[in-house]
Amino acid sequence: MNDGVIGEGEVAGRLNPVPAPAEEMGIEIASETVDGDLRREPSLEAELMPVEGSRSAVQFEGPPVFTNGFPYLVPEPLVARTPNFADACLFLVLMLLGLLITTGLVGLALHYHWLGLRSFEEASKSTPVALGTQLLVYLIALTGAVPFFRTVWARGYFDGLHWHAATASHLRYRLVATAFLCNVLAMVGNWLLPFPQHAPIDKLFGSSRDAWMLACFGVTIAPFFEEMIFRGFLLPAVATAWDWCSERMTGRRPRRPDSEGNPVWSVGAMIFGALIVSAPFALMHSAQVGDSWGPLLLLYSVSLILCAVRLGTRSLAASTLVHSAYNCMLFTVMLVETDGFRHMDKL
Repeated sequence: MNDGVIGEGEVAGRLNPVPAPAEEMGIEIASETVDGDLRREPSLEAELMPVEGSRSAVQFEGPPVFTNGFPYLVPEPLVARTPNFADACLFLVLMLLGLLITTGLVGLALHYHWLGLRSFEEASKSTPVALGTQLLVYLIALTGAVPFFRTVWARGYFDGLHWHAATASHLRYRLVATAFLCNVLAMVGNWLLPFPQHAPIDKLFGSSRDAWMLACFGVTIAPFFEEMIFRGFLLPAVATAWDWCSERMTGRRPRRPDSEGNPVWSVGAMIFGALIVSAPFALMHSAQVGDSWGPLLLLYSVSLILCAVRLGTRSLAASTLVHSAYNCMLFTVMLVETDGFRHMDKL
């Protein structure tokens, strides 16, 4: 009658098997039986659970996994935060390469009188030359960047820049409304801040043809490439650098990416990034506005809004849409004031 009764000592022996060397070190190894053979999971003896708060603790991000009642830790590799400073610097190098190539082509055009150009001053006042050279710089940089970063990031170029066109499409009405508010801000700034009567950029509006070229360039090409440079590469790089330094000083673990694989930055990193990136964005247009601090302050404020859109939506396409709609509204006002760009003297 007692043949089927297991003694207390035998129960304890079954519940507490003799530990293997790994178990003696405090690590429990999951095991399972397949076709009568005992199969052990790869040893984790070399990956001990780090002390909480230590830098090596970031190697273990996932919760314990239980197999046959034995818990063990599963290392979860952290996703690299890109674009980072190295990525931004490499893209700027490609931009510099494009500038050098374009400058050489302009020199050849002046030497051989291509397009009727005979002097550098003449070329600098030509709207087609100014826009063409700027577009060529952008295209050279983009031609090198797309295949290079696709290889480095192991993902699509625009996917790596967090383009997310679907997000921009879903929020399109709110984004256009944001662009309208930026134009209201521009009008208020025009009333309250000192603006030059004749800015250097006015020289490019020499004819109706030039005005239409500037409008098309300012609504399509300029927003696309400017957002790629400042909100696509520089803003994530600065925000990541802020969090990286903070993590090294505090020992805090890096934030996990969101469900779509986008980097997640701290509030301080986003504010710092927006403040820093907006400075070169405004200064890039300083020559066009005669270095007047009124337009520069306005451009800085608009850049802060574009940074907030980019960070709030996690979509580069969203900030590009706001930028494009903002420029479109500016040129629409100019179009109305000049009777369809036929009377440029009214500007």
